[in-house]
Amino acid sequence: MMIHRILYTISILLLIPTFLFSQNTTLKKANKRFDDFAYIEAIDSYKSVINQGKGSLEVYQKLADAYYYNSDLENAGKWYKRMLAYRIEQINDSVIVEELQPEYYYRTAQCYKHLKEYDEANRLIALAKELNVQDSRSKRLEVNPKYLEDSEKQSGRYEISNFKNNSAFTDFAPSFYLNELVFSSSRGKRKSLSRQNAWTEQSYLGLFQSINDDSLDISFSKEFAKKLSSRLHESTSSFSKDGSIIYFTRNNIHKGTSKKDSLGINRLKIFKAFKTDQQKWSQPEELSFNNDQYSVAHPTLSFDEKKLYFASDMPGGYGESDLYVVEINEDGSYSEPKNLGPEINTEGRDTFPFISKSGMLYFASDGHLGLGGLDIFVVNTTSPEKKVYNIGKPINSNYDDVTFIINDDTKKGYFASNRGGGRGDDDIYNITQTKELVVDCIGTINGVVKDQKSKEILADTEIKVINQDQEIIFEGKTNVDGSFSIPVDCNNKNYNFQIKREKYNPIAITVNTNKDSPIVSKDFLLEIDAPETGIDLAKLLQLQPIYFASNKALILGKTALELDKVVTYLKEYPTLKIEIGSHTDSKGSDAYNLKLSSKRATATANYIISKGIDPSRIKSRGYGETLLKNSCSNGVRCSKEKHQQNRRSEFIVTEN
Repeated sequence: MMIHRILYTISILLLIPTFLFSQNTTLKKANKRFDDFAYIEAIDSYKSVINQGKGSLEVYQKLADAYYYNSDLENAGKWYKRMLAYRIEQINDSVIVEELQPEYYYRTAQCYKHLKEYDEANRLIALAKELNVQDSRSKRLEVNPKYLEDSEKQSGRYEISNFKNNSAFTDFAPSFYLNELVFSSSRGKRKSLSRQNAWTEQSYLGLFQSINDDSLDISFSKEFAKKLSSRLHESTSSFSKDGSIIYFTRNNIHKGTSKKDSLGINRLKIFKAFKTDQQKWSQPEELSFNNDQYSVAHPTLSFDEKKLYFASDMPGGYGESDLYVVEINEDGSYSEPKNLGPEINTEGRDTFPFISKSGMLYFASDGHLGLGGLDIFVVNTTSPEKKVYNIGKPINSNYDDVTFIINDDTKKGYFASNRGGGRGDDDIYNITQTKELVVDCIGTINGVVKDQKSKEILADTEIKVINQDQEIIFEGKTNVDGSFSIPVDCNNKNYNFQIKREKYNPIAITVNTNKDSPIVSKDFLLEIDAPETGIDLAKLLQLQPIYFASNKALILGKTALELDKVVTYLKEYPTLKIEIGSHTDSKGSDAYNLKLSSKRATATANYIISKGIDPSRIKSRGYGETLLKNSCSNGVRCSKEKHQQNRRSEFIVTEN
């Protein structure tokens, strides 16, 4: 059982509905014990009611709650499941029943997580969304269904071992005090204050100090400060760097008398004490923002001692308990409490904050997506994004893991858990951090797609980006200026860019990002899909023969139509350059044929240039009868068809 459940009693009570039970004596006794937080006795009484055949939806709920509030998630899950099954039975029997509060789906889901049945837990969380679409817990699951992978990514960063001064009772809430450790324990205060708590049937919590004597190789624990002890609970302390100021949690008690709110509930408050000149603690005084009507608890002092973080269920929060901060003014007064917002707080329990030297805020939560029970999460308070991370195994487990603290310089710290294998109900564990938190690195890849040769920007070019998990993270086209910008994870990630454009050769390029270079700017150059040098466009475009009138160099109508095909092609491939070669047959003298072919080549080039093609891209040359295609040279008798083979125009690619 987890004694720290006491530290947020109010948030639990507000969620327990008032039900009309039969006046069965055993049931009345069970309800009375439940309402008095005597959950161990209430469990036995509710079981007796069920054994009498008088189980009901409300009985199963309260029996499950009694286990849940004592962190026995295995047994709580058993009875929450029975609650759900009983409700289905009633519906099948046409019994009209009220809809379950969404919180019961979340509690049952937590129990399934404890059993590592995460699929069923996720199903219940999703089901709860149908009842309350505004609940951030369901939304977080919808946005990040692979949260277990995120947790696994953070795992293995700590070495842990059982704290040697643990007892057979509850030990938790460690805090740094000079070179020692102060923690909360139910091992028992001095006899004058020894009382038993009905919730767990253990002694009330007190502050204890772990003393280490390295020279004698011994360690032991003693009650921290008698002046700070009361007959109820003291826990979750935080100290100034010089050890002269303590903030700690205590039940609402004044001059030895327990004070209760309008519902008859004893709340929690934060108290403060100073070291006197005699190095003794002053009489504790409560902080100005405490209130008799709600709980304020679990203080943690910032390294510069200008802020105090804490947990509270004050009105206006987001869930059962939220995290807040106050500014500590120079005169010692406090600002109004400020809620840390919905990025950090949830509808569940967000509690037990600790702020490290570097501004990393660690806290326990069952509202963020975790492994089961309460998990430890962390957020960088200096970052505007306020991204919350589950710190992973072995700190987190499918049990309750709470009250994490760490020294950023030594990388050593402590936390508490009720996992199996410990010495008591809750144990404190030593930790050593071996690796840094794997934080999200939000980077950007900026690109511009251009023609490789002309450097002309290429708008509307197709872009596909695939990450190293072979997931498509972007599909689209370049803007009118040929650019694109894609947000990416820059934790040393590789991204494959596949770029396609008509009439260009497609490319696949891998771009790497890392924390040192989170923003990458790159030109992506496409090579035009142009014919190789030496190719004759007349053949490629399947041009009809280019005819000229006998002994003429005039461009006729049919010839113009064929040349227009060349013009169109050159416009499609703006880097292409050609040489126009004009050839004749062997009829006539060699000199005449050479002169005629030159005129025809020039006329052809002039026509193409007149259609808007840059003259620098066109060369022309007449070859006369110097490059015959067959043996029909001077003096050789050939058919008309064979002579015609030699009369031709070629459009040879000289540069692509």
